Amino acid sequence: MIKPKSVKNSRKAKRAKSAGNGGGPNAPTGKWTQWIKPKGAALLSQTLGPLHFVIKNHGPEPVRLFAEYGDLMTLPPDAVRATYAGGTITVENDSGQWVLIEFDFLPIYIKP
Repeated sequence: MIKPKSVKNSRKAKRAKSAGNGGGPNAPTGKWTQWIKPKGAALLSQTLGPLHFVIKNHGPEPVRLFAEYGDLMTLPPDAVRATYAGGTITVENDSGQWVLIEFDFLPIYIKP
């Protein structure tokens, strides 16, 4: 007789499977991904020190990047940008479709 899978175990598997595409690092690349809902925004950092920041818009619509201490820019679909940022970093999606972004924080090394 084959035992049915427990509901508890299947929920854990689903969470583990989708962990990298909702706001966490992807295991193969180490970069972070975030889905942004239509007419929504993603808060990527709030009290981050100065650093370099790389972002890619996987589309399908443009997004706007706002950095408290850095650049304000619009990223078209499939665009990649590297910039200086710090403080609060948000990305806004003004379109009517879900948008996927990929990003990475790169510390600034200061020689002693």
